[in-house]
Amino acid sequence: MLIFGFGVAPGKPPVDVILTILAVVCASATLQAAGGLDCLLQIAEKALRRHPRAVCYLAPYLCWFLTVLCGTGHVVYTMLPIIYDVAIKNGIRPERPMAVATIASQQSITASPVSAATAAMLGMFAAYNWTSFGLAQILAICVPSTLLGVIVAGFVSMFLGKDLADDPEFQARVKAGLVKMPDPNGANKVLKPHAKRSAIVFLVFVAIAVASGLIPEL
Repeated sequence: MLIFGFGVAPGKPPVDVILTILAVVCASATLQAAGGLDCLLQIAEKALRRHPRAVCYLAPYLCWFLTVLCGTGHVVYTMLPIIYDVAIKNGIRPERPMAVATIASQQSITASPVSAATAAMLGMFAAYNWTSFGLAQILAICVPSTLLGVIVAGFVSMFLGKDLADDPEFQARVKAGLVKMPDPNGANKVLKPHAKRSAIVFLVFVAIAVASGLIPEL
């Protein structure tokens, strides 16, 4: 429509941006293939099971933090069964932490220094020669704003729906045997060899990438 309808000349493909996004996606995929992502998720699950009554606050924050570290919101898929299990076993309405955790995992993509979205934004800034905008400015805005949003949303979620003990429909389903109590048992999952090492290597290079973005001399 832009080219044939409005006569806009086609631009050059943003090769640098595409290659940067490709590098970010490959790094995250390698982390998962090597088992490093399972290692990080296992740590998150242990934290949830250690503080089950705080699941409405802790689950969204952990999903936010994992996405910031890994650069992808897909970590929430593995976390959702764990969040559900912890919530329902402690009489907490599962939709409360699960809904906010899903939102948190997507919001924090903009706060991650290794996400494809951040890479694209940095590439756009560079293409337009906006040297006053860089990784430091993006993180200074997106990290506190998304984290604060997640904290507030976690508080608001506490008031969504009735408590399970006071929900007649839920109690009827329990009596009818329609409510299953899953046990993902992810905390005891056997990790791949060198899974912890791959996570450490990934996080070290995330730190190097952040330092390179924050310190122009590098």
